[in-house]
Amino acid sequence: MNQRAPWTFMVYMAGDNNLSSAGDADLAEMRRVGSSDQVQVVVEFDNAGDAGTRRIHVARDGVGETVEALGETDSGSPEVLSDFISWTARHHPAERYALILWNHGGGWAPTEVDRIARSVASPGYNERELAERSSGTLGRVLFRSSLGRIFGLASPTERAICSDDGSGHSLDTLELGRVIAQGAETIGQPFDLLGMDACLMSNLEVAYQLRDHVRYIVASEENEPGDGWPYDRVLGRLAADPGMATADLARHIVSDYIDSYADQGYLGDVTQAALDLSRITDLTTTVDALAGRLQAVMPAVYSDVWQAQRRSARFWHNTLWDLGQFCSELAARTADAELADAATAVVDSLECGEGRPLIAEQHRGQKVSGCHGITIYLVPPMTGLSRFYG
Repeated sequence: MNQRAPWTFMVYMAGDNNLSSAGDADLAEMRRVGSSDQVQVVVEFDNAGDAGTRRIHVARDGVGETVEALGETDSGSPEVLSDFISWTARHHPAERYALILWNHGGGWAPTEVDRIARSVASPGYNERELAERSSGTLGRVLFRSSLGRIFGLASPTERAICSDDGSGHSLDTLELGRVIAQGAETIGQPFDLLGMDACLMSNLEVAYQLRDHVRYIVASEENEPGDGWPYDRVLGRLAADPGMATADLARHIVSDYIDSYADQGYLGDVTQAALDLSRITDLTTTVDALAGRLQAVMPAVYSDVWQAQRRSARFWHNTLWDLGQFCSELAARTADAELADAATAVVDSLECGEGRPLIAEQHRGQKVSGCHGITIYLVPPMTGLSRFYG
């Protein structure tokens, strides 16, 4: 057994898509710092082209770097991710583990969606549906198995309902929970940090699903720009102070991410937040109370809810909404005092601070100016939830 380092920082790069070149750039950033006895940096990179998948023990400037060629792999498979975690635990054991998921940010290619649909013998499937699904919510799911479950439904109509109401996201939440639970069992402890260098993953349902297997999560509400995380800044900080508290590392990632886009003059919207999952039930308790009050007074407050949604930041086909902004808007316009109090309690629970669910949050851009760091899956009022939500 190899000696345990203070940290192993592993990056799973599902880059066999139109973001492959961005993956090359991020790998170059990691090489500016590289590995040491204190911080081991390992990458599994499935990139576009003929290179296939490589496992890389990242070295400073690439000098003396260890690279293992795996051939073609399916980085959209939970089993492939699990295998990377197992390999890392065997070869680079550590006191603390960070796992960064660098995903299909550009979406699945239509040809790949077509292959998945045909592999599960999707009933009533045709090329017209392919165009609709690959450009909609299903085009952005993390895992192939999530796509397969949707395409296995009995009819195009049922698949349309499930994909349109955001179930691609809901399915991924469940799949991610399973693979991270298995990974935590493999390393023998919760992941100290789960980073989502991916779009749209600072989400309450994701956080709650992972609460028993991850200590801190860092993710973005908004779509991430192609440059993703500034790995040279993040790893440089960790290399300089490998004894830093995990919460401090999470906070630094948030600030380094936002600062990197400010420094390059990026004009788009960017968000990043860090959550302490040991406190996530402090937030979900207030959300449950709000949901209970909404159930009690619907449909009388239908208009209040809809007006609050319309005035809140929303993401990805209007299925994910900033939780804090929605609750602030709801509290400000409802005449139901108990509902207003419940909504205000959610906003209060989203205040950043030590010992709170949200330990850091930053944003830049007009669209996200009122954001509080975390989204919730919120369909229009008086409509049904995804059958996969739960």
